[in-house]
Amino acid sequence: MNNAISINNVKALHLYESGQLDAIQSLLLFSALLESGLINQIEPHYRETANALIEAGFLEFNGKLTQKCYE
Repeated sequence: MNNAISINNVKALHLYESGQLDAIQSLLLFSALLESGLINQIEPHYRETANALIEAGFLEFNGKLTQKCYE
């Protein structure tokens, strides 16, 4: 059930939307959404945010964190 919307995913998205995740937690959320493919099953604005994180060099297309995250 890797690509199913779980209660944990819903909770994480809610925390993100309400501003309760810090930068690292947000990166990890988008990493997981990309890795699982869920990014394509939820609202398009999440894909736009993921694309911005990819373009900024924080994430790879497959969701892997880049070295920039550790600097």
